Amino acid sequence: MYAHGFLKVAAACPNSRAGDTIYNVQAMIELLAEAQHRQTAMICFPEMCITGYSVGDLIFQKYLYDNALQAIEYLLNGNPYDGVIIFGSYVFINDTIFNCSFIAQKEKILGIVPKSFLPHTNEFNEARWFQSGIELSDSIKSIRLFDYDIPFGKLIFTDDSGEVKFAAEVCADMWAPISPNEILYANGAMIVFNSSASPAYIGKRERREILIRSISLKFNGAYVYVSNNASESSSEVVFSSHKLIAENGKIVEEEGEISLESSIIYGDIDILKLHHLRRNNSYYKNIQKFTRDVNIRNIPFKLYRYADFNFEKTIDLMPFVPKRDFDYQDIINIQAAGVIKRLKYIGIDKCVFGISGGLDSTLALLSLCYAFDKYKLKRENIIAVTMPSAETGEESLNIARALAAALGVTLKEIPIQEDVKRGLANIGHSLEAKDITYENIQARYRTYTLMNMANLYGAIVIGTTDMSEMALGWSTFGGDHMAMYGINAGMTKTVVIATVKYYKNVFPKAALLLDRILSTPISPELTGAGQLTEDVIGKYEINDFILYRFLVNGDDDHRIAYLLSKFYHFSADEAQQFVERFNKRFYSQQYKRLTAPEAVKILEISLSARTEVRLGGDIYRG
Repeated sequence: MYAHGFLKVAAACPNSRAGDTIYNVQAMIELLAEAQHRQTAMICFPEMCITGYSVGDLIFQKYLYDNALQAIEYLLNGNPYDGVIIFGSYVFINDTIFNCSFIAQKEKILGIVPKSFLPHTNEFNEARWFQSGIELSDSIKSIRLFDYDIPFGKLIFTDDSGEVKFAAEVCADMWAPISPNEILYANGAMIVFNSSASPAYIGKRERREILIRSISLKFNGAYVYVSNNASESSSEVVFSSHKLIAENGKIVEEEGEISLESSIIYGDIDILKLHHLRRNNSYYKNIQKFTRDVNIRNIPFKLYRYADFNFEKTIDLMPFVPKRDFDYQDIINIQAAGVIKRLKYIGIDKCVFGISGGLDSTLALLSLCYAFDKYKLKRENIIAVTMPSAETGEESLNIARALAAALGVTLKEIPIQEDVKRGLANIGHSLEAKDITYENIQARYRTYTLMNMANLYGAIVIGTTDMSEMALGWSTFGGDHMAMYGINAGMTKTVVIATVKYYKNVFPKAALLLDRILSTPISPELTGAGQLTEDVIGKYEINDFILYRFLVNGDDDHRIAYLLSKFYHFSADEAQQFVERFNKRFYSQQYKRLTAPEAVKILEISLSARTEVRLGGDIYRG
């Protein structure tokens, strides 16, 4: 299955008998029928799975080779599967034996890839039986089997659009210091399949995981690995049954339980994301000048496309939000180091910021307290300023006061309503209309006050705006958009919420107050406590999802709308409206990001106009 840039793959480990080729193929056909039902595009079987890896010196016997070829014909003639099959067997060329990966579709072998690196240490004896295909694959371009010539050697298999390109290597190839997969990825392969026969012993599974995650991460690719299982001979070793699908350094699906029975795993590969990551990867561009291989041939294959995609798992709807506690510890340590370094550079030890009782200013306060404690500064040098206007809700004001008291920082309360009235009167405002001017003058007066207080106390103004607000332009230019250092700008709103929750464990005395803040609807309180941010700009969870899919995955509008419909169950029109609203705000508000204060990167992307999102302030959305 391939739809909307997502590809479904499988790793299958059949029950086997060493030397019983028809039995082995029948076990494969059963798994192929299951994979066909799941509409899988590609499936990988273990090394030497036609004969079994444990046949030993029977490899030399012509009868076993003939049986293997007959079994492959049986497989092709009875193949119930429309997709691509990768499986292990061997070939004789001039009485030299090559351990190979066969790539087939329906009744045809598309290509054969010989193993490059033969293990011949400890429990392995492959140099006894096989010859490396490294040199031969440059001189022999095809071999004749089943009455037709089959491409042989260095091959990359490509669909007609060029979007999906894959290749194969065999078992120990991935363990070599300079592996075939490096050349294959650098020459365009998006996925590398590895048919393996790998014994189980303590520590081996973890090593495979580390290696495969590293391989896929370095090349912004996917890697599909499958080993044979314990139904092989157990005279010296038990084989691992390990199956693993990885994408860009992350494990998509894995099964490592040692088993005697057939088993299969499925995983979804985001092909278009991998293309986007490579286009943005300067290392990938540079390595190609050293690894371009003119001997690699592109072999066509048929990729069946669908209108819809059946995902194995719900994709991450909170992709920015960390899933591990130590990631949150990194977040708060990054914030702490960033702000303390800035204070040390300036030569001061005081901060001023506006506290509203809302999420962002709460996180700023928590982060500053943590930073000052960690680096042995006095909490009273954190000056939290609440500046209520006529629109400020009593609940949020009381929370701000209580939070400052609970954390032992200096609280300053400066009502601004009379100043706001004077400012409105000075510019000829009616004083009655609660329009955008009425809203923004409050935000600007608060920033004006904080800047003046910073001068008075020898401090810097800490900005509280987060990345989601920056993306959507949800700030007042010259108001909360401005500061001397942005402590939250590296975090989306969904991460802000999750980090405030994490801080309940760091500052348990404030936990009940934090619960109240987390349960309160988000509001700027510029026209009253009933003014709800998400009524205007949409749910932050959805906007953060769109931001991730756009900047990290490189998704276009159509793909994002498809995913919103699929996982948030919006109608097509509703999904498109979300995307269009996001786009309108994102592009039109770049001018604010161009003049945003400095702030450290925390997540895998930032919106800094200086380092990552380099756009002019008048870019059109085509």
